[in-house]
Amino acid sequence: MTIVRLLIIILGSLLAVARADSAAEPALLRSGDIIVTGPELQQFLLLLPETTRAETLASPEALKIFLSKIYQAKYIATEAERQGLDQTPKVQAYLMLQQRQVLAEALREKTREQIAAPDFTQLAREQYAVRRDEFQLPEQFKVAHILKKARCDCEKAAQRQKIEQLRTRLQAGEDFATLAKAESEDIGSAANGGALAGWVKREQLVAPFAEAMSQLKPGQLSAVVETEFGFHLIKLVDHQPARQQTFEEVQPTLEQQLRKTYVQDQLDKKALTYLPGPDAKFDDSALDAVLRDQAPAQASSPPAPAVKIPDGFPNKGQ
Repeated sequence: MTIVRLLIIILGSLLAVARADSAAEPALLRSGDIIVTGPELQQFLLLLPETTRAETLASPEALKIFLSKIYQAKYIATEAERQGLDQTPKVQAYLMLQQRQVLAEALREKTREQIAAPDFTQLAREQYAVRRDEFQLPEQFKVAHILKKARCDCEKAAQRQKIEQLRTRLQAGEDFATLAKAESEDIGSAANGGALAGWVKREQLVAPFAEAMSQLKPGQLSAVVETEFGFHLIKLVDHQPARQQTFEEVQPTLEQQLRKTYVQDQLDKKALTYLPGPDAKFDDSALDAVLRDQAPAQASSPPAPAVKIPDGFPNKGQ
C-alpha cells in the first residue's frame, strides 16, 4: 500500500467518524468536547481483522486503549475540520478518490462472490499432465559433519591428525552429535550436533564434500574428506532420491493457483464492462479548454504526491 493510499484511507475514515452525529448516544469515552460513542466503536471494530478485534475486546484495559486511539483520531479530524482543511481542493479530491476506491473494493468482493467456479480438480489434473517436468523433486540429503579447519598448508598435518583421531573415537562407539558439539570448528552446525540445516542438494556443497556424501548410506560415516575449508568427517542422516511428485502432493497448490488466476481473469473481464461504451463521445473543445486552463496552474504549483487511479477493480488491501 502506498503512502498516498494510506493517507487517503486514514483521512477519509477519520473525517467520516468526526462528522458522525453522536449527540444522542451515550459516551463510552469523554474528554473536553470530544466523545466516543458505541456506534463509533462498532464502526472501527468492523474494520479490524478478526484476531485483532478479539484481542481488543478481550479485556477492559485493551478496550480502553482502543477507545483512546479512536478519541485521538476523532480529535485530530475535528481539528482539521475546524481549520477548514476538509474544504481545500486537494483534500476534497483525496476524499472523493477514497470513497470511490472503497465502493470499488466492495463491488469487487461482491462480484468475486458471484463468480461460478469450474471444476478446479479436473483443471489441476490437466495442468499436472502437461507440466510434469515442473513437479520433479531433486535428489536431497540430510547430512552432518565435523570440521577441522586448515587455514594454511602449515596446519594441514596437525588438523588431519586431529580429525583422524576423532574418526577413531567414532568408530569405537562415541556419539557423533556429542563429538560434533565439542570438537567441530564449523560453528553454525556444531551447535546442532554437526547437522546442516534441512535437506541439501549436491550443487549446494563443495565438490569433494558432495561426492563423499553421495557414496554413503544413511547412518554411515565417511573417511576423512579434504575441502577448501579443511578436513571433514561426514555422516549421512537421510537420503531422498529424485522422484516425480504425485498429483495428490501438488493438487492443493495447483488448485489454488488455478482458482486465483481464474477469479482474477473474471474480475478483469467484468471491469472492462465499466469502461466507456461504443456510444462514448469526448467533447474536444471542452478538453482543449481544460488543457489551456490547467497549463498555468501546473507551472506554478509544487508537485503533488502521485495518485494512481487503478485499472478496473482495485486489489483488496491496495
